[in-house]
Order: sequence, then structure tokens, then C-alpha cells
Amino acid sequence: MAAQQRQGSQRSKHHMLIGLLATLILSIGISQIILAEKAITLSSNPISISKQQKEQNTDAIVYLAQFSKVHSTYGAQHDIENNTISGNSKLSKSLDLLYSNYINHFPTNVDVIIFYVPEEGVPTNETMEELQLANRPQIKLHPLNSTYWSLPYNLHESDSIHWNRPMYSIGYRHMMRWFAILIWPYLHNLGYTHVMRLDDDSYIHSQIKYNLFEYMRDNHKVYGFRQPVIEDAVGVGWDDMVDKVLDVNKDVTTQELVDEFKKDRRISFYNNFFIADISFFIRPPASTFLNLIDESNLIYTQRTGDLVVHSTVVRLLLPPERIHWFRDFSYQHMTLCTNPKCGHGVVNGCPQNGGLSRGVGTYTNEEWSAITGDLKVKVEHDKKVVERGDPPYRKCLWFIRYNTYIGAKDVMKCLKRKERCYPYLKQFLNSSEAAETSKFIPS
Repeated sequence: MAAQQRQGSQRSKHHMLIGLLATLILSIGISQIILAEKAITLSSNPISISKQQKEQNTDAIVYLAQFSKVHSTYGAQHDIENNTISGNSKLSKSLDLLYSNYINHFPTNVDVIIFYVPEEGVPTNETMEELQLANRPQIKLHPLNSTYWSLPYNLHESDSIHWNRPMYSIGYRHMMRWFAILIWPYLHNLGYTHVMRLDDDSYIHSQIKYNLFEYMRDNHKVYGFRQPVIEDAVGVGWDDMVDKVLDVNKDVTTQELVDEFKKDRRISFYNNFFIADISFFIRPPASTFLNLIDESNLIYTQRTGDLVVHSTVVRLLLPPERIHWFRDFSYQHMTLCTNPKCGHGVVNGCPQNGGLSRGVGTYTNEEWSAITGDLKVKVEHDKKVVERGDPPYRKCLWFIRYNTYIGAKDVMKCLKRKERCYPYLKQFLNSSEAAETSKFIPS
């Protein structure tokens, strides 16, 4: 009799659980269940941190590293002496600058997470030494399994030959999905509240004298960026999808933000550096927006980048006072062309995207001139550039904005008052900042 009573009780609890699940589905919708399912699966990830660590560090600086000599999309890269530049050497330089210019001043307040995909290379003992892991207790290595690094269930690798911009590998598209969609619940599940991203070729060139995460919290900022950019390559169908989401969900934002966004949809945040409040991205309306983007598969089929996803969601859902434009440290992220033709007059070996931005108040003009001159010499002595022949063919087309920026055209286009970015960017400047920045964004 007791056994029958226990079985009856278990069946009753089981029926109650089913009823609660059905109510949950009806109340929050299928797309939110999908997000919840993704968050639940994260608990099975083999990497974990202790409760004590969670209580100590809620801020994370993240990298996605390739522990190999050949990038999955950009191929092998070389230095000025034609030595192959590995992902390790770039990451090592980025970490050295991050530590000397930031973390050494705030050593106990942040974790540095290096994500990697085991199938694309694992860190060796030599790599561990090169990255000085023994002397950097903040660093944690997190392998990404197939939950985070595989095609959505309704896409197949054989279809990729028909996708837009096929020169970008499937792995590159996995990377975009990771930083656009999947990273938020992953980090939230580990107890982190804020995240800062750097690429392995992101270089912080001047000292940061304050805690970036505390600044975000103290000033109620949700998203921060370093370099603005014009991004026209959004993919076919992106604008239509965004408009449909807004039409169906008219109450998720304000008409003022929608109107401002539609004035120029291509103004974007170069997100190889960003700082974000994770809670914004794991809750509606942002989480709903991200689920719909993920379900559209445009990240794969159209190569709609994580830069586009971040910029669209942030611009549509956050008022300017919740977004911060960091301008007080010098930062470099510059991609060099590795193909015979890179478009827009960019030739092999020369800057294709991004560049070096000078922080307000950093360097004298003479120091800046020496730094940019050295950068030009290093790039133009690259084997690919030298092999093009005698000057002027050995010269790259550099875009220089007075004493503030050197690199490719995409970022430079946002650094002119008369260009399309400035009417939007000036919202991030108060009167004193505008006065100080006027000499850095001349008309």
C-alpha cells in the first residue's frame, strides 16, 4: 500500500510538472523556451568555476583564440621579416599590452577567459609558457564544444557553396554566431554580469587608469565601444527582417530610437572591442530579438556579422545615455588584406579594415607621428607589399584623420563632422567632451 501511495504521489508530481511546463510555453512563447533550453544546456559544459570565484569576479575579458598558424579565413600571415605570425604570437602581444596597460592596475577584479575550439588547435605547453599563464592567474582556458561550434540543425555544410561571400569559412560564421548570440547565456550561467571582448590582434596602446567595468556600472551604461564604423555588408534580407520584427513588436522600443536608427542603419560599433552588461542580452526584448536573428540563419547564409547584430540591437533598444563611446585610450585593430583583390582599391598586404585610433590626451603630436610612421614602415615592408614592385606600387593607401587615426577607410569615415556618422555620435558627447574632442573630430 505504501509503495502504491508513493507511486501515486510521483505521478501527481509528474503531472504537475507537465502542467507547469505547458503554462510556461503558453506564457513566454516558443522562442523564449529556445533561449531557456540553450541556457540549460550550458550547465553540462565541462568548464566551471567555483562559487568563491563567482563571488569574487563577475567581470570577464574574453578572447577567442586560434592556436594554429593558419587562420580559417585569412590564411597564413607574416611579419616584416616574412616569418609566419601565429595566433599565439598575436595573442601574446595583445595580452602583454592588456596586462601592462590595464590589468596590472586592477589585478583581482577580473577574469580573462580564452575560448578556443579543440578541433582547430589546442594550446601546447610551449603556448602556455608563451602566454605566461603561470604568472597570470586571471587567465582561464575554455574549450568550446559542438553545442556552441556547429551549424544550426536546419543548415548543412554542403549548402555553404551557395552562401553569400563564400570566402568566409564556416568556422568564421560560427565565430560570428558565438559573439552575437551564444556568448551571453554562456557567461551568465557562469555567474558573470559584464564582459569585455578583445580579439587576438586587439592592442591597447596606452594606460587605462580606471576600472572600465566599474565605470559602466557607476554610470548606468549597458554597452560601450571604442571605434565607430560604417558597415554596409549586412546581407540580403537583413533590413526586411529587422523591419518585420519592429512591426510585430511595436512596444519594445520608442519611435524616437527607430527613427534615429532608420536615418542611417549602417552606422555601427566595431565590436572587436566592446563592454556590455550581459543581463541586457539575456532578457526580452533583446533576447527575443537575438532568437529571431538566430532562427533566420542570416549569420550563415548572408554572412551577417556580429558587428551588425550588436549595433542593430543596441541602437534600437538602448537610448544614447546607456551607451558609451570610449575615447581616452589608444586602441588598434587592423586587418590586412590577404587576397589578390580585397575590394575598394585595397591591395594585397595593405589595411583592409580598422586601424589605430589615438586616445584623447594620449601622446604628443610628435610621439603620434613617430608611432604612425613606424606602423606604415612595418606594413609596407611586408613581403606581399614589397613584391608588388617599385614605388609607388609598394605603397599602401592609408587613411589618416589628422592626429587621431591611421588605417583603413571604414573607421576613418566616421571621424569627420561632415560625414554620416557624426550626427549620431555627437549624442555620446556632453558639452565638455565635445569641446575636448573637437580637435580630434575636425570638420
